[in-house]
Amino acid sequence: MIRHSGLLLTALLALALLFAPLPFGGVTAWAEATLRGVSFLALALAAAAVERPAAWRPAALPAAALAAVALLGLLQSAPLPAPLAALLSPGHAGLERQAAELAAVPAVSARSVRLSLAATASRSAALGWAAAAAAFLAAAAAGARRQQRRSLAAAALAGALFQVFFGAHDWFAHATTLWGVELHGSAIRLRGTFVNPNHLALYLELALPLAFAWGWWAVRRAAEQAQLERRLLLAGPPVLVWLTLFTGLCFTGSRAGLLAAAAAVSVQGALVAGARRRWWLAPLGVLAALAGVGVVAAIAPREGLGRLLATTAADVSLGARLDEYRAALGLWARFPVTGVGLGAFRDAFPLVQTPVLEGTWWHPHSDFLEVLVTAGLAGAALVVAGLWGLVRGLRRVLREGSRSEDRAAGLAALGVLVSAALHESLDFGLSMPGNALTLAILLGAATAAKRRDSSAQLDRTGHDLGGLRVGDLQHVEPPPERGRKPQRRRRARRRAQGEAAETGAVQA
Repeated sequence: MIRHSGLLLTALLALALLFAPLPFGGVTAWAEATLRGVSFLALALAAAAVERPAAWRPAALPAAALAAVALLGLLQSAPLPAPLAALLSPGHAGLERQAAELAAVPAVSARSVRLSLAATASRSAALGWAAAAAAFLAAAAAGARRQQRRSLAAAALAGALFQVFFGAHDWFAHATTLWGVELHGSAIRLRGTFVNPNHLALYLELALPLAFAWGWWAVRRAAEQAQLERRLLLAGPPVLVWLTLFTGLCFTGSRAGLLAAAAAVSVQGALVAGARRRWWLAPLGVLAALAGVGVVAAIAPREGLGRLLATTAADVSLGARLDEYRAALGLWARFPVTGVGLGAFRDAFPLVQTPVLEGTWWHPHSDFLEVLVTAGLAGAALVVAGLWGLVRGLRRVLREGSRSEDRAAGLAALGVLVSAALHESLDFGLSMPGNALTLAILLGAATAAKRRDSSAQLDRTGHDLGGLRVGDLQHVEPPPERGRKPQRRRRARRRAQGEAAETGAVQA
């Protein structure tokens, strides 16, 4: 029963990873509702698949932080007594007082106050944070087994490759529609099934660290092979996948995405060097980034790198971003503790919007800034606590993973986290439900990778030597001799057994 629940859970999460970005990044109402339903269904399956609740311990703090932000959103949307609301957020109480005076209704002290300027939007956003927590826990339950973790990683890489090739088809065809919907302009930048190419860039950034970690694991395995063909079969596919995804990322034209991906792979190279205590490996990530840039420059430098190279200090978009950030920080200063309400940025931004910032602003160009503005210091503290617990757990997986594949999972997740954090400091790609669900599943699965028991004394084959007597050591299988074919090892073992039998016969 538990085994079948685990397989069904993994299949459901893999299908979610493949489906999540297809309907315009999951941003349509029906797609967002579907992804949330899948997240809660996956959590129910995870509850049936997990044998011991302690298996969720590595994922407890990040998931609790996500759930706490969801509860904060529900609190913001709930009516509170006016004195309590005035204590928590004088800004909301002041707006309620002004509204009461204009509408000639009873005094604010006799009425309830909500800590959100858009209560319905806050309840919807709270449900999204809760769905992310559910997907994170469900992935942690599935990621405890490496076969299931492989399936999730394969689904994420397959989805990313589909985005590159699907987007390339529309790009070459100069398509102006996506799934039959007319879009503004032709596909002058690679956008896949996203309307905004920058959001596709974030999605590809979530898959790139997986390919790099796969390559690190494959190269280590290939070094143990004697035949050149087997080495190429092991190391070749992850290298090709990484270069393909990096090329696709460059063709999205996302400057923040390209810089974040390059920084993430550089960090991964440094982490590999630190984990192996071989510091000459530290530039490995930088060399990988340079190789990717070289491939793009050889294929189409103007389309792949032109937007980044054309950026100057006097860039118009940079000035608009700075004006936007100043206005958003001014909005936060009016509601510093609890924020304007989860999901209420569009309704609250007109309070500080200047004539220079025209149009309707659904999100600021920074997910971290949006958390600060909409959830206040309370929500920001919860997010920081969750990130701290997540980074701490992933570093332990990288250092103490019981297998090289487990350590590769930690390496991949840390790269994903670095890339997403850097990109989302300058963009709002995680407002796409498909990106948010993909991030939650990948990070949740990595936290559950098995770690060595530090209290046990292990030999090179993973046997616990702490409880063995000296006479029992002869029954421990010796580690395989590297660089020798299995047939040769078997022949050497039979030859040694024969020599031992002959020696015993002579002594007899």
